[in-house]
Amino acid sequence: MAAKAGVLLVLAALISCHALTGNAQQIGGTCHLSDIKVSQEKTGKVVQGQPEYRVTFENLCECPQDYVDVRCNRLPSVEPIDSKQIKVMDELCMLATTLFKGSNISITYAWKTPQDFTVVSATSRCGEGMVRRV
Repeated sequence: MAAKAGVLLVLAALISCHALTGNAQQIGGTCHLSDIKVSQEKTGKVVQGQPEYRVTFENLCECPQDYVDVRCNRLPSVEPIDSKQIKVMDELCMLATTLFKGSNISITYAWKTPQDFTVVSATSRCGEGMVRRV
């Protein structure tokens, strides 16, 4: 019985493991920064003479992703940025909500040129709130 309890404790520690680097061990796999897909397109709308762009962030990993930071160069825009979706913090921006597998977060901005949105860090929430029985 004590050995079984020890195994369960080790499994619980593995399940709740996560890292700020965006690489988090999970039972059955690993999440990487490349699991956060970033796509960008022109919407066709023009705001104050500037083209509008839609940026979409999608999680391809099984684990939810939190604290997703992207390089955004202060996200210049002639239209307001939706702070319920993304927080602009100098050179970096942080997604304001958890990114679950299969879900996505989209923002729009209007500027003369498209901006680069490179994912630089994320926290994978592997197995939190889940119980695995042995």
